[in-house]
Amino acid sequence: MEEKEGTGLGLRARITIWISGVLVVMALFFYAFVHYQTRSVYTATLDGALLAWGEAASPSGTVRADGALSMGGLVQGEGTPETWARFGKATGIPVADLAAHAGLLSEARRQGRAVGRTAALPSGTVRLVALPPKEEGGRGRLVFTPVFARPGGTEELGSRFAVAAVCLFGVVLVGGSLFSWFLIRPIEELRDVSEKIAEGNLDEGVRFSGSSEFVSLSRSINRMRRAIAEMLHDSEGQNRALADKGKELESSNKALERAIFTANQMTAEAEIRSYELEHEIVQRHQAEEALRSSEEKYRTIVENMKEGYCEVDREGCVTFVNTAMCEICGYDADEILGMHRGRFIAEESRDEVLTRFARILKGDEEMAEFDYPIIRKAGDRRHIGVSVSVIRDSTGERTGYRTIVRDVEARKRYEQELIYMAYHDPLTGLKNRKGFYERLETDILRAKRYGSQVALLYIDIDRFKEVNDTLGHEAGDEVLREITRRLVDNLRQSDCVARVGGDEFAVVLDNADGCDVEVVVRKVAVILAQPYSAGGRDVAYVSGSVGVAVFPDDAVTASDLIRYADSAMYEVKRSRKISRCHGRVKGVHA
Repeated sequence: MEEKEGTGLGLRARITIWISGVLVVMALFFYAFVHYQTRSVYTATLDGALLAWGEAASPSGTVRADGALSMGGLVQGEGTPETWARFGKATGIPVADLAAHAGLLSEARRQGRAVGRTAALPSGTVRLVALPPKEEGGRGRLVFTPVFARPGGTEELGSRFAVAAVCLFGVVLVGGSLFSWFLIRPIEELRDVSEKIAEGNLDEGVRFSGSSEFVSLSRSINRMRRAIAEMLHDSEGQNRALADKGKELESSNKALERAIFTANQMTAEAEIRSYELEHEIVQRHQAEEALRSSEEKYRTIVENMKEGYCEVDREGCVTFVNTAMCEICGYDADEILGMHRGRFIAEESRDEVLTRFARILKGDEEMAEFDYPIIRKAGDRRHIGVSVSVIRDSTGERTGYRTIVRDVEARKRYEQELIYMAYHDPLTGLKNRKGFYERLETDILRAKRYGSQVALLYIDIDRFKEVNDTLGHEAGDEVLREITRRLVDNLRQSDCVARVGGDEFAVVLDNADGCDVEVVVRKVAVILAQPYSAGGRDVAYVSGSVGVAVFPDDAVTASDLIRYADSAMYEVKRSRKISRCHGRVKGVHA
């Protein structure tokens, strides 16, 4: 059958998720980068503004508002409480908060350059810059501003970074989508062709141009498809050759048996005649005694024969049998003597066999060989082969006939087994592809003669391969036998159910005019979708896809009808509408 679509993510979904994840990570990274750069530009702008303003700052405790930038300045001095109080009143910042960072002035004086620090004060976050004294013994300056106040010229910086991020994201998204499409498209085509090959459709191949690895893989798949098709063709030829050999063997066996039994008969008759001539020449005057002696010897020879021997008079009554004949018929000798020959013959062959015997008595034939079934004393049937010759009296009058009987039951059973094996599936007992095809041709001929319709249902068991892979082939065999039972129990006895492949079945609806084909298809789809019990477990995922073709609406030959139904079945499978039936009769979906 065959393993179908699983429940996991497909290749397209996995690649899309992977690309999406990469894009999300890149977006987060770019956001962090933009945020960091923006803050760095803001901090550099603030430091530049603070340095410029600090150079011209007035004495301690001054505050300046310059557009969006509010800056305060503190000139290092005695640091008297009055000075700090005046400064705090001017800036609105508690004196104790700023006094904790007055040591920044000492660090600037020690390093001889401006020193900056971002401080989180209870009143808010501020950026502080300490400038060293301009001259030896001079005073340093401490200038500051709120960190989140943006200086002039930086208002659109964040917007520009955002636009750049969106553009980059769009380029990556488009590139990733194109890459995903070019990568997945050939893989999906290869997957579709592989599934068709697994389902037995070898008509379609893969066609890629270029010199990529996909082209090499497609060529390999095409070679594999052609090799499988050639193997199937060779296998069918071997099967036909085997059937022809079987027929030749059967014909040779019959010819050999006829030759052996004819030789035995000729040998027996030669010995009898030899004894008769010997006694007649030597003791002609004792004719009666010689005749009795010859008869005794004749009986002795006949009794020792491995084949059955029987003599019958003109009225068809048995006059003599040997022991081998009694064993073949299952009667004792005294029960057979006087019994009419027709009583042994099976009823369906009785008239034909008695007619053959009558023709021998009339002189139309001197001898004959043929097979027919008999009914033994126990009531069971057995096939026998007879060689029949005429019995004449001293005047040449035909007084009856003798038969040499051989048991050919084993040979007949073997022939029937060969015929059965050639036309039936050994697992399910249904007709195989050969038997199905011959039955379909016969029904089409009958439909042409009487102007009736024949419907063909082509069934593929979905997800059957999953049963074999997970539960084993014995469980798969159980499922196939259960499918067979359901089809046989729910269809008419006149309909033909066949197994034409590993997980493929076919149903021929004879005289389709008398039934609603759509109703039958829906019924088949429903019974196939019901749960199965296999390998000690319940299997609820197996169902069937049913394709339908009707003679003569869709096709007028058996091969075209099969091809049409097979195509309809694969259309059903592709539509993913399993266990449902809809549409017109020649395109029924299930």
